[in-house]
Amino acid sequence: MYTNNQPLRDQVGKKGFLIAAHRGTCGGNVVQNTCLAYENALLHGADMIEVDAAMTTDGVFFAFHNGEEPLELGVEQDIRTMTSEEVEQMETLNCLREKSGQKVERLEYVLERFRGRCLINIDRSWFYWKEIIAFLERMNMNDQILLKSGAEESLLGQLEESGSSLMYMPIMKTMEEWEAVTRHHVNVAAAELIFRELDSPFIRPEFIAGLKKAGIAPWVNAIDLNSSIVLSGGLSDNLAIREGFDKAWGKLMELGFEIIQTDWPGLLNTYRNQKER
Repeated sequence: MYTNNQPLRDQVGKKGFLIAAHRGTCGGNVVQNTCLAYENALLHGADMIEVDAAMTTDGVFFAFHNGEEPLELGVEQDIRTMTSEEVEQMETLNCLREKSGQKVERLEYVLERFRGRCLINIDRSWFYWKEIIAFLERMNMNDQILLKSGAEESLLGQLEESGSSLMYMPIMKTMEEWEAVTRHHVNVAAAELIFRELDSPFIRPEFIAGLKKAGIAPWVNAIDLNSSIVLSGGLSDNLAIREGFDKAWGKLMELGFEIIQTDWPGLLNTYRNQKER
């Protein structure tokens, strides 16, 4: 394991902590994982956009979270079993399940649109790990891209073998997974820590301090995916909105997290600005 992550460290130094917008900022006629959603996120004060990646049968990457086809496209077919031509013929649906006038966009187009403008977290791309690593290297945006995956040995091994210098973030639920990461020569710039309870070893001061000392940014998901999945010990977006920002986002800041992913970057940015003052 090594760290070569100055672009990310520079941004943390300027902001104190970074705001990552989950799939952009969507709602109304703004569809998730589109350039419109990402532009909206930046207007709301996000420092980083989270972009899901899906590859079609002919090897084209799109900004899309597979599994969302019924909601976003009105079809039951997995986008990964479609051709790029089939994908580009469809129109996305908005939050009212009406046609939005927007299309699923090629990942290359999205990345070019935001070249030099913000940090970009590439998510859900581990199904085609070798291909996505090669694709991102060709984009020559290593100062912006933060690639993430679960801490499986196979993924870590392939990333190490690729020789890629992309900034990398493992998704971890156990200390054993962290130990697996440390055994591989990969550029760990951040660490996504998943914890159900507030007695998790991941949020002990010594562990967080150790990450920071190594130049690794601790990342937490404040998002609420549904009523059963717990990502941040209950210190979530819903709690922040329902009971006050201090009780959720404030606690995550106190724990030392340097990147907070949220569905509400505008509110979190307002809170960050208030804390700075």
